[in-house]
Amino acid sequence: MSLDKRLMPSLPTLAPSDDTLTSLRGLRASGVRAGIKPSGLPDVALLVAATPMHAAGIFTQCKVAASPVLVCRAHLLATGGKVRALVVNSGNANACTGAQGLADAHAMCAQVARALGCASEEVLVCSTGVIGHPLPMAKVHAGIDAALGALSGELDAGRRFLQAMMTTDAFPKEASARLGPDGPVVAGVCKGAGMIHPNMATMLAVVATDAAASTRSLAEALPRIAAQSFNAVHVDTHPSTNDTLLLFSTGPEGALDMPVLDGITEVARRLAWLIARDGEGATKVTTIGVRGATTSQAARAIADRVASSALVRTALYGNDPNWGRFVSQVGNAPEVVRIEPLRCVLQGVCVYENGAPTSFDRADLSRAMRAENVTLDMVLADGDGEAVLMTSDLGYRYIEVNAEYTT
Repeated sequence: MSLDKRLMPSLPTLAPSDDTLTSLRGLRASGVRAGIKPSGLPDVALLVAATPMHAAGIFTQCKVAASPVLVCRAHLLATGGKVRALVVNSGNANACTGAQGLADAHAMCAQVARALGCASEEVLVCSTGVIGHPLPMAKVHAGIDAALGALSGELDAGRRFLQAMMTTDAFPKEASARLGPDGPVVAGVCKGAGMIHPNMATMLAVVATDAAASTRSLAEALPRIAAQSFNAVHVDTHPSTNDTLLLFSTGPEGALDMPVLDGITEVARRLAWLIARDGEGATKVTTIGVRGATTSQAARAIADRVASSALVRTALYGNDPNWGRFVSQVGNAPEVVRIEPLRCVLQGVCVYENGAPTSFDRADLSRAMRAENVTLDMVLADGDGEAVLMTSDLGYRYIEVNAEYTT
């Protein structure tokens, strides 16, 4: 295959979700072009609730946190998790921009708040894009005015909101779940393809429901949801400065029911899978499972070590059942106590156990690895710990995208 062919992105065929954020009662959205992106693509997004929503968020653990992250943390604390709106710009991360960046993030919130007649603290803000450049505030202010004028509750308004969040994403990422014919709706969107590594949520994501909830119940549930979704996805071992996961409820005050929590987790896991599937040139998602570790934390560390290996991920890209790369990375993990009982199962085929390779058809297994979903299971005998991590493969396109990102 020629290099030009290999550089062509391998995009999945995705049906649009049945619902978007604007399917929820009381939510309107918009996405407009403000000229922040040189491409001219949509770059200012706005989500507005008719009345204050219950809200919770988790954010990057990177010490170089962007100004919007600092503002979101402060606003959620100030209001006790009551939010009227979220404003997003793409094309510029507003990160590493000093006091001016913080003032600009506050100004974005204040502009939306004045239009809605609410407190500035009831508005959250997210930014995504290139780090270290001041926001072009004249364009941002004009974009927010346009987004306010374009607010709509129609289905496609939720998609316009998503499109204005995107940067290097090769395709839009949305998911939804409807809990019964007349039950509550869960809908979510996210953006992210590079700078992805589990260290809270690793991208921008918004998940919302119109089910009953309280701010406390959302805040308590969110870390567990992230652990099974956005904190279980890996692309390139590089968390971002702007990582934000927001969870909203437009429903009445109440307990967060288990079916709703399951629906939120399902939507979040689908969005996380889409991030790994994008992976800036990825052709598949490999779900790495580790069982039999001393603890779940140890299992997670072992899975992360395997997913972080460029040799592992290039083998996945090449559909190469090179089990030596997988097994050796487990052997490199300090969390492993006994390596002798290790079993390595690739796409349902045991390729290594008890210290030796098994007999398997390499050509058949290579063909099986061409699927969009690949499984790689590592089974130890150290304890009951287990973990699952989704990772993308690593191919030529990733290098092209990231070598030329700012030039």
